[in-house]
Amino acid sequence: MNNNKHKKSNILVLFWIMLVVLLTILIYTYENNLLLKFESKNSILKTEYDKLKTDTDEIKYKINAILALEKLDKIAKEKNFTTPAEKEIVNIKE
Repeated sequence: MNNNKHKKSNILVLFWIMLVVLLTILIYTYENNLLLKFESKNSILKTEYDKLKTDTDEIKYKINAILALEKLDKIAKEKNFTTPAEKEIVNIKE
């Protein structure tokens, strides 16, 4: 009778060891799959960020080209603008 209990306890310990090993393997593989999904999403977001950054830089360059002093001088001459007096200049600070 005592021997039978001992065999059952050995089987139970073996069962728990196998269960822990299987759960560890399951968690490890799930974690790797999840990591691959995150890396894929991160890669997509990085390419989207690079595209938006490029678009923003292009817009900044276009704005700078419009605001170039030579173009402003040309427009001022076409519209017959005059140089303002010192009292007419207003400084705006952000």
